Amino acid sequence: MTADRRDDSDGRVAADSRGPTVGLSRRRLLASIGGVGAVGMASGLGTGAYLSDRETFPDNVFGAGSVKLVVNNAVSDGTFAVDVSGIRRGNPGRETFDIDVRTNPVRVWIATDCPDDSALARALEVEISVVDGPSLTGGYRALADVERDLVAGERIDADCLVPEDPVTVEVAWRMPGDAPEEAANDATDLRFRLYAEQCRHVSEADAAGSNPFADRVCEESENECLACDDEFGKAEFGDSPVAVGDTLSLIELPAGADGHEIAITAVETKDEGGNAETVGVEFTLQDADGNPGPDMCKVEIKGGQETESYEIDPASSETDEILFAPLKPDKDKRHGISNIVVFVCSDSGDGDDPDEDETVDCVVCDDENASLATLDVRYRGDDEPSVTVVSTKGGTGGTLFEGTVANGDVFTLDGSDVTRSGNNGNGNGGGQTDRLGPEVEIRVEGGATTPIHVSCSELLAVGMRFGPDDEFEIAGGTTTDERPICGTEAN
Repeated sequence: MTADRRDDSDGRVAADSRGPTVGLSRRRLLASIGGVGAVGMASGLGTGAYLSDRETFPDNVFGAGSVKLVVNNAVSDGTFAVDVSGIRRGNPGRETFDIDVRTNPVRVWIATDCPDDSALARALEVEISVVDGPSLTGGYRALADVERDLVAGERIDADCLVPEDPVTVEVAWRMPGDAPEEAANDATDLRFRLYAEQCRHVSEADAAGSNPFADRVCEESENECLACDDEFGKAEFGDSPVAVGDTLSLIELPAGADGHEIAITAVETKDEGGNAETVGVEFTLQDADGNPGPDMCKVEIKGGQETESYEIDPASSETDEILFAPLKPDKDKRHGISNIVVFVCSDSGDGDDPDEDETVDCVVCDDENASLATLDVRYRGDDEPSVTVVSTKGGTGGTLFEGTVANGDVFTLDGSDVTRSGNNGNGNGGGQTDRLGPEVEIRVEGGATTPIHVSCSELLAVGMRFGPDDEFEIAGGTTTDERPICGTEAN
């Protein structure tokens, strides 16, 4: 990307920032690095200004001697941010730029600003290298990691940069094929800085001490954590193997984090004697709408009586690889997965109130030991039927839900919509309570009616399925004392 330029009244040339910003072009990523100038140029010295003997201005340190840096045959005029967006998978790019000097031989350092915590910064892979020299990144690495490491600066000249003998830096980028879709639609700023110091004023032996970026560090990012001890939820695996695209609801979630699930992105199964089991999965933690959930820092997979633990570092809402159940005692075969428990950093829970991040013990809905206030039902069918749910039996009535549902949709049945008659209600004829029960009927237009007992006199747990094709799944529920109901393993 080439910036429009204007002549200021004193003859200096400055970048015109009024032009519109569009998607990543051949020069856009380059501009984030190649268009920068020596540290401090943005302070108002302008393009034509030389760096005088070592002076200190707010937030800027200038090198010694008269220095004028040139990037791609244009005198640089200061650091700036470039908005990067619309990078698609399978569309890699590569660009080079030349850094030259028009005055005296200089040493040159390049540095970044700290990364943001965007999906693009975590997914986009970047390599920065000196042509005919070393890679500054050690190969392709996530942009966020590159920025975090290069914030302390790297020297890019081999033995002092002399006029008309530029050092060439190559920038390459690629979006991995398994990058989340949100990354392709995300945007982030790439900010780079250059620093030049005249060689004749400082000996080579003392040059290492001239790097002004050396003490810069980035604060802890949101996807890094010091403590990984908060259990976020558990996904139960049934008797049948899962497949790519399946989602499993989490149970035992913290208060305020309803409706989370894991979405299977890769799977490995085994088949012993015609009995197929899931032994490994790759997955994403997400909410009921498919948005990324909180970053996971640890995953525990239970198989048989054993548990395998995996650290997710840096913390992420994706595992990025298949995680396996424990090996059997003979170490030759693996157990099938029984359940998966995900952990998040201590400050990664949903909700603004820190007290809401604590896990609440679930309630077993059985033997009339609880009363349900709400029940979440997920539709797992392939079509999009019109559904009506009504309260039945025990002198109850009321429509609890009515609408069209598609695969993955969750609808909530609320006890406040139940009407009761007689002495069991809040009066005679049409009284209301805040509890469900004793039964609801899910009526599919043109199809079957599915009854579900909701008074907790029979077992009801997260993960149970109902309907002719098991198309209605219990995704969650709360009792009248505001505690979640348990999943199938807890019973």
